Formats: sequence, C-alpha cells, structure tokens
Amino acid sequence: MNIPMSVSLVITTYNAQAFIMRAVSSALEQTHAPLEIIIVDDCSTDGTPDLLNRLARAHDSIRVMSTPYNGGPSVARNVGLGAARGDWIAFLDADDAFAPDRLEVLMARAAVGDCDAVADDLAYYDAMAGQVTGRAMGAGQVPRTPIGLRDYIAHNRSGGEGFDWGLLKPVFRREFMLAHAIRYDPVVRHGEDFLLMVAFLMAGGRFFLIDHATYLYTQRQGSVSRRASGMSRTVIAYRDMHDTALALARDPRIRDDPELVDLLHQRAEGLQRLDDSYFVSVALRAGAVGAIIRRIMRRPAFLPAMIRQVAAALRRRLCHS
Repeated sequence: MNIPMSVSLVITTYNAQAFIMRAVSSALEQTHAPLEIIIVDDCSTDGTPDLLNRLARAHDSIRVMSTPYNGGPSVARNVGLGAARGDWIAFLDADDAFAPDRLEVLMARAAVGDCDAVADDLAYYDAMAGQVTGRAMGAGQVPRTPIGLRDYIAHNRSGGEGFDWGLLKPVFRREFMLAHAIRYDPVVRHGEDFLLMVAFLMAGGRFFLIDHATYLYTQRQGSVSRRASGMSRTVIAYRDMHDTALALARDPRIRDDPELVDLLHQRAEGLQRLDDSYFVSVALRAGAVGAIIRRIMRRPAFLPAMIRQVAAALRRRLCHS
C-alpha cells in the first residue's frame, strides 16, 4: 500500500533552556526527516523563547508556537496537533530525545497500512551518566498483536505492577485523529497521555507496538549515576491521576463493562500506593511527623504503607552502613 509517510514532530517546552537543544538536535538528525518540527512553548519565563526563535531562524523545518497561557502539556500538545500538516504526528518531551532512526523504524511499521498508531519500547537514559541503561519492557517482550482497550488499561495499573504503558510515545495517523476529534483533555495536567490513548482506542483506533527501543526516556534519577537529571519540569501528582482513573470508571462508555471498571480501580489503587510512598519520603526528609499523623487519622489504611516505607528506608540505611 502506498501511504504518504510525512511526519509532524511536536515538542512542547516549559523553562527548558538548559536542555531543549538535546531534543531538538535529535529531531534534526532523524534518518527519516520530519516534514516539520513544531515547538510549542508553554509560556516559559526563562530564555527558552529567545532560544527557540533563534532555532527557527536557523532551520526552515522548525516552527515555533506558544500557548495563550500556561496550561500544561495537554494545552501545549493540542496547539501542536492543531497546527500539524504531516500524515503522521509524533510527540517528543523536551527532556527526552529520539534515537537517529526512530521515525524511520516507526514509519516502516506504519507503512504496512493496518494501524492508526504505532509505538516502540522506551530506552531508559541516565542524563548524568550520558548513557542508555536498559529497556522498559525488554527485547522480545513487546506484544506482536494489536493492542486493545483492555490490554492497554491492564498495563497501566501503576504502583509497581510492571511497566506503565502510559509512558509510551506513539505516533498517530493525523487523518484518524481529525476524523474522531481526538485531543488532549485541556484540564488534565497529569496522566494526559493515558487518557488520550483511552479515547483513541474507544474510537476504534488500531494500535501496534514494535520490538525496538528508540525513544530515549530520561530518568528522573539515573540508575547508573544515582543523580537527579535536573531536567523534568513535571510535578508529581499521583493523587490527580488516581481521581482521573476513578472518574473514567464512571464514564458511560465504560461503567457497564465490569472488567474495564475493575482494571481502572486497580490503576487507582496502584496510584494511591505511589502517592502514599511519595508522601512518606517527602515528609520524612522534611521531618514532618505531624503531617504523617494527620494523614493516618484521615485515612487509617495509610498506616501499613507508611510502616513498609519506613522499614524499607531503614533496611537501605543499614545495608549502606
């Protein structure tokens, strides 16, 4: 099947002056050159806008846009979606990068003609060590069959139950996205990729994964260097994603399917565990014993999670000693 394979690559930024060049350079170095590189700035307050304007003057393929207000990644990506002219749309976070052949390998799979979105595995990248440290799913672990709604939600349970597919970065067939009016929910700032994929799959989108790892996902804390990357501008908000999962379980298109509802409740429970763990780690570092006690009083089920977290921290300290 002869399918046009032009790609619009959308990069969203916020106060990314210190690291955006890595993402942009990886876009410019693609073996399958994108039709355009749309960089949407979400009202940065540092030197990011000036840097982006210089890049646009130096490269004809770069288009710089901005959001009308600081709306978060959903609003910024919707600006890029609306401006895209390619047959396919790819997204790249400002703190991540593409391997040089990423668009080439994804478009080779897209050219088969049986999919509306295709993604690959993630390659974890330790920014402080400057090296790839492994794969999210692992070689040979990527499903070959189409990914349906149940499969996708089942791999988004969070809380330590395997790799969360909500982190994947698919490329989308633009015609399908336009025909079904699929956009990011502008009020959602956390877990927006998960919600977009759910909407995509509920609309009948055909989604495949390939056994490559060409999206370089920057770890918050490098698994080799053990140092924070200093790149991410995302605020951790597990509670917001927990609430979104429960709201999605009440969606009229889902609430009558017990299996999907159960999977979404499992996702919410996993996110609750992550929220508990994060709260304890922050509170212990700050010496905020009172905050921990108040949380236990409001939600007694939090106590076992806190005990496990403290015990794990003590074991790590003893092992280090």
